Amino acid sequence: MKKNDKNRRLTRVAVYLIGMQDDKILLAKRKNVEHMNGYWSLVAGHVYEGESSTQAMIREAHEECGLTLTEKNLQLIGAMHQSSPPFDYINFIFFADLSNHNPTNLETQKCEALEFYCIKNLPSPMAHYILDIIEKSTSEKKLWIAEHGWKNQPEKL
Repeated sequence: MKKNDKNRRLTRVAVYLIGMQDDKILLAKRKNVEHMNGYWSLVAGHVYEGESSTQAMIREAHEECGLTLTEKNLQLIGAMHQSSPPFDYINFIFFADLSNHNPTNLETQKCEALEFYCIKNLPSPMAHYILDIIEKSTSEKKLWIAEHGWKNQPEKL
């Protein structure tokens, strides 16, 4: 079957925050949302048209948990090309040391809880791609790139 650009699915761009305090990671429990309701996730969101991924991460961190981050606070540490029908996603993953920050749940209508968890004792349920992001982001010592959710994909990249 010949594929062409006219039949391409929509591609979205999203950002995810690996916010750490020592060996603990900041997680949010989603509620009242269509995608992954009741699941734990990272502080995250979509990149708006005309916005860079770094600008989106700064905005999302502020909107969701009152964090005042700057480009100097953020480090791009990974990227994931993800199939999540009906969309494809390009996800950019950023690291921030939150040792001197006190995040607060500012989106209580969409977030049941916002808490730090030890990397070795993560809550559940959590989507497999989020677990992959956390594992790669806390074990890799270099910029990483991964794929998730594609048919005929190898187990590990």
